[in-house]
Amino acid sequence: MEMKKKRIVYSLTGRGLFSELSNLALALVYADYNQEELTVNTRNWNARVEKGWSDYFESVLPDCNGMMCSQYIVYKKGKPWWGNIYYNPSAFFRYYIFYIMNRIYLLFHPETELGNEVFLKMRSEDFLEKLEDIRNDYGSALRKILKFNEKTTGYIEERKSEMNLPVDYIAVHIRRGDKIVSREMKELGLSLYIDAVKGKKHISRNVFIATDDSSVKDELKSILVAEGFNVYWNTAVTQTGFDESLFNTKDKKSRYIDTLNMLLDMDILIHSSFFIGTYTSNVSRIVPLYVLSLIHISEPTRPYYSSAASDVYKRQEENHRKCGRPVF
Repeated sequence: MEMKKKRIVYSLTGRGLFSELSNLALALVYADYNQEELTVNTRNWNARVEKGWSDYFESVLPDCNGMMCSQYIVYKKGKPWWGNIYYNPSAFFRYYIFYIMNRIYLLFHPETELGNEVFLKMRSEDFLEKLEDIRNDYGSALRKILKFNEKTTGYIEERKSEMNLPVDYIAVHIRRGDKIVSREMKELGLSLYIDAVKGKKHISRNVFIATDDSSVKDELKSILVAEGFNVYWNTAVTQTGFDESLFNTKDKKSRYIDTLNMLLDMDILIHSSFFIGTYTSNVSRIVPLYVLSLIHISEPTRPYYSSAASDVYKRQEENHRKCGRPVF
């Protein structure tokens, strides 16, 4: 009797968009390596509007959106269980309700692993060291899952047309907001980004600024324009720093538009002539690996991505500790 293929049901939750996409891609690498099927569950995904994954992307992965196989993440990681009761009792009880349902589901589906069970395994040094070419494996997974559907593509192309964005441009990504407030990442001075852009002026005098803080854009724009650069940005971003907890309280329509604009920024960064970002940002880890994987399969791409970005995921934790300068 042929054994049923093992399956992973990976749940997208209330974490940041690019954190979720990054980990989903790694889950796909893990599943492929272990010859398991990866299924995505978007029931509790904060970007979900109607259908979940297919709200934005082509459905390249099978889905399992049943409640019994959904998972829920308590936002305050690292706190003891009684601390979570005090901090957010609703989140605490939701987590354990889903936990109990998950145990029941697994009793009837023993061939299934849930995302939380493989999360630490797929991020472990033990697993990553087994991969012969993690850059290409991870980049290929990103290219497989990040295929925009027709509606998302239409929005992105319309917005890019409105910007009059030229073909050749340097892209700069600067993350602020809750990552700085929580000290998850170090705030780097704008002078580092400015020096990096000026050092690449032979590539292009056009600069696209992707940031979650409009005040950063305003300051950077005034300096670069004075230096003779043409500056472009996503005019839909008017906030002064992204806050995930605030995003999670918005209505579905607002979250949908915000998510489209984050995907717009990612698309523009991917197609830039040169990219400048930081290792501590999920966006800045996704972009170079996506592009470098295209080089591996000899598809057309831009020539100005340095090898410094190629090991970005393999040494993720090490780079988190360094985080002393932009990636370029």
